[in-house]
Amino acid sequence: MVGTTLREIRHHIERLASDDGEYYVVCARSGERPVPVAGQRFPTRTAAADAVRATEQYRAALRRYDPQLPFYDPVVCQERVGEDSTTTASRPAPETAEPRGDESASTSATEAAPADDDPLISFCHDVSGSVFEALSARDHDAAERAIMETYLAAAEATTDPNTLCLVLLETMAAELETHLEAVERTRVLEAAAANLPPVESASDPVAASLEFLDSLSLLREYGLDRESAAAGDRDVWTVSLRGYAIECGDRRFPTLPIGIDVLRRSRTTDAPAVTDVRALGDGDWEFVLTSDAGTAGGLVCTRGERP
Repeated sequence: MVGTTLREIRHHIERLASDDGEYYVVCARSGERPVPVAGQRFPTRTAAADAVRATEQYRAALRRYDPQLPFYDPVVCQERVGEDSTTTASRPAPETAEPRGDESASTSATEAAPADDDPLISFCHDVSGSVFEALSARDHDAAERAIMETYLAAAEATTDPNTLCLVLLETMAAELETHLEAVERTRVLEAAAANLPPVESASDPVAASLEFLDSLSLLREYGLDRESAAAGDRDVWTVSLRGYAIECGDRRFPTLPIGIDVLRRSRTTDAPAVTDVRALGDGDWEFVLTSDAGTAGGLVCTRGERP
């Protein structure tokens, strides 16, 4: 046992890691690097094996919040070294993983359903886990309980894993809107974005995020128009979405997965704001994202006007 909270376990893994370590942790089945070891490297096999055990503990703790969280078989891998003594950062196929003894998880084949590797499901669970961790770190117990109570009630009527993961994000967005003030919602989302598997920052984080979310089938199609102020200190994106997969009732627009993915791709520390939201019906939306400093909001949940 390395800690009792998600934050303690993550800090333990961060203490084990090093920038130039040649060992890392992947899932033996899929080759993915699961949260919370995604992007981390370790100086020794022993440290990486310790990180494997901490990863199992971390994900077991997350499963208390999200019973549908995918199972992974975390194992230690060593970075390949070329003949010229330079290392390559390419991820090996699952069969190149090097499990030793208790370094691999005890997941059974029946627990590891093929759907667990669906990119949309993996993304949804990464987002929900990161948000739960951020809520725990900021002592928002009431919001955590409300999310779980609402989600578990909805899950009783849902068996499709794709639908369940979307229900969880919808529940999170709605309950965060109810229990947290707008400024704190943004702070929670910023903390959660920092906990997600790292991606390269983008010169246009909105375009990069929409392209990524489209690839997951979280939306059917999108349109984007970007305008920059002459001074270069303000950007405005006009976005249209068609076929947004998350259910939106009573004109409520759960922007959580969009907001968190834009944040993790942004090169700036200023969170953008969602404004001018229009609900067009049947999962179709139009809205504006602006990078005006001091106007952040609407990145978790917002409401739209009917045309």
